Amino acid sequence: MTVGAAVLAVPAWWLFTPAPADPTTCAALVVATLFSGLMLSPDLDLDSSIYHRWGPIRFLWWPYQKLIPHRSRFSHSFVLAPLLRVLYFLGLLWLLLRGGVWVASQFVPLDRNAISRQATDLFITFWKTHPKHFQMTALGIFIGSALHCGADIIWTSLKHLRRQAMRL
Repeated sequence: MTVGAAVLAVPAWWLFTPAPADPTTCAALVVATLFSGLMLSPDLDLDSSIYHRWGPIRFLWWPYQKLIPHRSRFSHSFVLAPLLRVLYFLGLLWLLLRGGVWVASQFVPLDRNAISRQATDLFITFWKTHPKHFQMTALGIFIGSALHCGADIIWTSLKHLRRQAMRL
């Protein structure tokens, strides 16, 4: 379903993007949709296939699993849940950067705070200098998550209807 949505995002993007269209914004939308659906899925709150896709670094999502109840508004809502996962992921990246720079500074003299500031500035600069790419990335993240939540709602409703039909 995620791959299908990413494919369908291309013609939708083409129809709604004013000329001249920048194909790299479409790429941002497609990649973000795929990454969101395949790697930042709402089911990261479980020991799921999504969790195992992270391979040897899946342990980074263990605190998220323990803190976020399954199918709660923190894991399966349309806006709050993807925001929470992105913030968690960005926080992890920042901590990994800080840890990696600390380890490197044990061997080479480095200004750890300057490197952290540069990384933060790079993120903020990208946001400001490429607003369309940033918007398409955000949209793709929401689409990937919304597909999962929508599928869960439909699947749960169908199971509920089936149970009701079996009782009749």
